[in-house]
Amino acid sequence: MNRSTVPQLFLWLFVISAGLVSGGSIFERLVVTPLWAASPPESVTQWQLGGIQGAFFGVASPLYGVFALGLAIAARWMPRRQRSWALMAGVSGVVTVVWTAAYFLPILQKTQVTAGAGLSGEEITSLVNQFHTWQWSRWALLIGGWLAGLRALSLTVSARSPGSDGLRGAG
Repeated sequence: MNRSTVPQLFLWLFVISAGLVSGGSIFERLVVTPLWAASPPESVTQWQLGGIQGAFFGVASPLYGVFALGLAIAARWMPRRQRSWALMAGVSGVVTVVWTAAYFLPILQKTQVTAGAGLSGEEITSLVNQFHTWQWSRWALLIGGWLAGLRALSLTVSARSPGSDGLRGAG
């Protein structure tokens, strides 16, 4: 295994995991979130399924975070054409995971997982509104990082194709 194999492996693993997490996030937003957060506080207090998406995100998100961190570190050893895109992808992935753990998971714990136990109707509504408001920014960061990873990956392919101006020079 040569020196460029590990960074490329992290790039592939990041792109695959980012695609899975993005798809899961879209499903969560379109299917799961409207069920528990459609009309707070009643929809939250009547929710009986807890954090049902935790089974997926409990596995997918940590892997995504590890691959994002690995990519952010490994970007240093990537070809120049890929480096900034890979670094952008990795850093956005790390920020997304940290932001999710620090901000979004506590909101979900207080609302969806516990059906708002111990909170007033105003507190539940406020938390759900915060979740909805900032979720779009998290999506932009998540999907933007995935697209940056795809761009870096596309530069890998074009760098190896005949006649490209990639790693081996113009053909």
